[in-house]
Amino acid sequence: MRIGTRLTIILMLCVMPVIAAYSWWSVAQSNLYLNELRQSARAVSSGIAPSIDAEVIANEFDKIDDAFRKMDAEGTRSALLRKDGALWHALPGFPAELVDAARVQLAQSKPVEFGPTAGARNWFCELVPLKGNGGDVIGYLLEVQDWSKVARDSRAQMVASILVALSLLGIVAAVIPAMVYRYVSRPLADLSAKVTKFSASDSDKATGSEVELLSAEFRKLDQQLSKARTDLEDRHRRELELERELQRADRLATIGALAAGLAHEIGTPMGVIRVRAESLQNDETMSPDSRTKLGIIVRQIDRITRIVRMLLDYARKSESHKSICDLRTVAERALALLEPEAAHRGVRTIARLGDSPLMVNCDADQLEQVFVNMIMNAFDAMNRSGGTLRVTANSEKNSGGSRVTIAFEDTGAGVAPEHEKSLFAPFFTTKEPGKGTGMGLAVSQSIVREHDGEITFSSAPSGSKFVVAIPMASGEIVEHERGPRQQQRA
Repeated sequence: MRIGTRLTIILMLCVMPVIAAYSWWSVAQSNLYLNELRQSARAVSSGIAPSIDAEVIANEFDKIDDAFRKMDAEGTRSALLRKDGALWHALPGFPAELVDAARVQLAQSKPVEFGPTAGARNWFCELVPLKGNGGDVIGYLLEVQDWSKVARDSRAQMVASILVALSLLGIVAAVIPAMVYRYVSRPLADLSAKVTKFSASDSDKATGSEVELLSAEFRKLDQQLSKARTDLEDRHRRELELERELQRADRLATIGALAAGLAHEIGTPMGVIRVRAESLQNDETMSPDSRTKLGIIVRQIDRITRIVRMLLDYARKSESHKSICDLRTVAERALALLEPEAAHRGVRTIARLGDSPLMVNCDADQLEQVFVNMIMNAFDAMNRSGGTLRVTANSEKNSGGSRVTIAFEDTGAGVAPEHEKSLFAPFFTTKEPGKGTGMGLAVSQSIVREHDGEITFSSAPSGSKFVVAIPMASGEIVEHERGPRQQQRA
């Protein structure tokens, strides 16, 4: 129901009792006037009855006639009735129908006051008992007044009161809706029309009163503004994070450039140390224990050299190109690259890559980046006390052909259910500030999809499992790739 209709009904309900009270007051005033006339008639009857009693007992009807004439001149006509209601004495012209009406009242033991209607005239009659010397009733004094004019005036006043009440009600019924429409409904309708312009669509409009509509629209605006504010804050936060990451990437690029130069500087003294260590190891004068220790030094120097070479290879910029390669080799390089990090975090790495080659047509550098992201995420998911990372490689067949799967299964805390839908969204991360940008999984998913593959995951409180699936290269492509390589080697 519209607010204008409600307000109109409320105002009408407020005004109607006032009009009803005015009508009741008008009728009460008319009844009050009639009661005053009755009291006046009773006073006259009470005052004349004792003298009439004495005159009736003394048979002084002349005096009774004089009294009747005086009362007739004042508008009150009188008559004497016997005990049975028959006319006893009256002035000429006394209405006979009133005597009959009085006789009926006496026969039915009705009250001494009654108001019969004779023809077009209204009467007010009062019967006063006349008592003899012994106190017995010897007759009745019938006093009547012509209240035709009083009745007409009373009816006219009542009709006038009703007409006035109906007129006031009609005026109020016309004025209130007009005023409500002009000062309430129309402004609210205009405001509603302006506010609804900000809503999404007409099909989403609320129904009900204008206030309910405005409340719904303002709630929508509040939600939209809150969402817009949240989006702006998130965007600003992502921009700040991206700017910090760009600064960090710039520093890493600088460090990478310096590392490329330092690698040669490190390689030269390491080569000298290795040559000297091998020379001492080949010296026959050295004890077996010293030769064993020198062998350990040589192996550690080779390990340092291998790690530096892998870091340089991983950081080197190269154009994307695909070739046939064994996916196990790519996984082994990624594990070897992060072996020091695993040892530092106390993570035990178990690699089950199988004995059969898993040949795919891929960009090895890009897939190595994917595997490094998977392994680093597994490390971050496990607490400081360490854990276990299992890397499993398999081949499987389906309706679309064969494919290779590399599974990374950790013993971390798992992925919260509310984060599963946003896991591959750009810039989404649950890591602490400064430890992640939220781009690792998004970039990995993009790289794998470029290889016609997919990344799936399953999670539980005991850990998460990410599976990278890539179509296996067909035998014809493998033979085609091997042919030119064998020719080049020949």
